[in-house]
Amino acid sequence: MAVPATPETITGRVVSVNPKGVKFDGHVDWFNLSQFARNIVPPMRGQHVTLTLDRQGFVRECTAGVTAKTDETPDVDRAYGAPPTAKTDETRGARDRTLTRLAVLKAAAEFAASRPQLKSGEVLKIAASWELWVNRPESAEEAIDAF
Repeated sequence: MAVPATPETITGRVVSVNPKGVKFDGHVDWFNLSQFARNIVPPMRGQHVTLTLDRQGFVRECTAGVTAKTDETPDVDRAYGAPPTAKTDETRGARDRTLTRLAVLKAAAEFAASRPQLKSGEVLKIAASWELWVNRPESAEEAIDAF
């Protein structure tokens, strides 16, 4: 991406997003988030946003605007830029839970890879016990019985 001479703003529809940057519809390049910017909330795919870029071309601010109405965003309030609701928080929680489960399952599979005597059902039991350990309450000091 060409480096702007002065800070600038760019507005567009997000077609792809990851923890490090945003890609707009019609742009070849990604707009990378600045490591010095604080509290940037990455936008959702399909959302129209305005990015403020610093002199090096890194995103310093991300202001959400109107989101394109798609099948992925059937909720009218969310689709048109209303503030996040409990439903959004629930979705985020479900996503976090899924990511945790996948990470624990991967760790259990790697653990079992060097133990050919373990069956796939045992790998799932290991993953389930590790998931309980990861999601344990902060106050829980007792050991979790895995098997």
